[in-house]
Amino acid sequence: MDPRSDFRFPRGARVLHIGPHKTGTTSLQRAFHAEREAVSAQGLHYAGAASQPIDEVLALLARENEKPPSDAPPNDRLWRRLVAEVRRQRDRSVLVSSEFFADARESAMRAAVRELGGDDPYVLITLRPLVRILPSQWQQYVQNGLKTGYGRWLKAMLRNADTTALTPSFWWRHRHDELVARWAGIVGADRVVVVVLDESTPDQLLRDVESLFGLRTGTLEVPGTDNRSLTWPEIELIRQFNRQFAESGLPRSVHRHAMRFGTARYLQQRTPRPNERRLTTPYWAAQEAVALGARMAESIAASGVRVVGDLAALSALPATGIRAKGEPAPKITVRPELGAAALMGLVHASGLPEVVGHGKVRDPAGAQPVPTAGFARAAWRRTRERIRRTLG
Repeated sequence: MDPRSDFRFPRGARVLHIGPHKTGTTSLQRAFHAEREAVSAQGLHYAGAASQPIDEVLALLARENEKPPSDAPPNDRLWRRLVAEVRRQRDRSVLVSSEFFADARESAMRAAVRELGGDDPYVLITLRPLVRILPSQWQQYVQNGLKTGYGRWLKAMLRNADTTALTPSFWWRHRHDELVARWAGIVGADRVVVVVLDESTPDQLLRDVESLFGLRTGTLEVPGTDNRSLTWPEIELIRQFNRQFAESGLPRSVHRHAMRFGTARYLQQRTPRPNERRLTTPYWAAQEAVALGARMAESIAASGVRVVGDLAALSALPATGIRAKGEPAPKITVRPELGAAALMGLVHASGLPEVVGHGKVRDPAGAQPVPTAGFARAAWRRTRERIRRTLG
């Protein structure tokens, strides 16, 4: 084992990995979920039944945050079940991982630490350069319904953050020095561990976390399948859909279902053409993000928290994904095959293949089949909960 830090979580520690979003959380969670038995045999319990306890944490936020998250469960039953699971572990170490902890306000933060942390709480925070997070997070916001283009959104985030009404969660999650300071104020700086991603080594995050828990090197493996970023034409197709959807008067829950269980999921299954444009960040925005990253790194270094990796990476300008200074945004053309793939996604989201077709539908453009049974079950579960809430 060749750790970048000699610190180890003590036996029996309760570790809350709070993300934030777009910092390798999905890969880490899938790796732990796939190797539950292996990590359990080494004394670590990975909490929750799925790759991450999304609904459980959303239930906590709905109970404690002043503004509850959309699509949260109607009560905190799932959260209480997670708490009971963690408490049953007695002297075993426990990891609870969800980037939605990063959306917690003070009351929810204190409740999470109090109810999950036991006598030995720690907070694990994974960070990557802001300049890399910007395009990934904008794509996610578009999938959630945002209609604003990338350039305009960047100006709002980087130059008008104090006045814009767009995506208020962005800086709550990604002003990383303030995120670190908030959680350090709850558990103490010596109980916050920050891991800075090394993007030159894809599996470095897994190795770092293995080391922190004293797991054997190689226990965690990079997931074989991971959600790729959408191409620029793909995300522009969704953004134009958002504009029309906003005029329809339909509830946002319909949009969430169409994206989560249909269009976005299905588009990610296709193989983009080699010449399909990738999203690029304009030079001015990259420069401002790098400068802010340097200031955040200085604040984190001065905070007294434990750091694994190189904080200087937060202010590094990447070699790819940046448009040259003065280069205009390209004109994006959405090919008909993308429209066809998006429609196929909506077919899957509707549940028709399972209800009417009794099977799976292949897209003629080459996308792999997306199973609908799990999507339909998840949709029915959420619909059932809403009906129960309505009926009291």
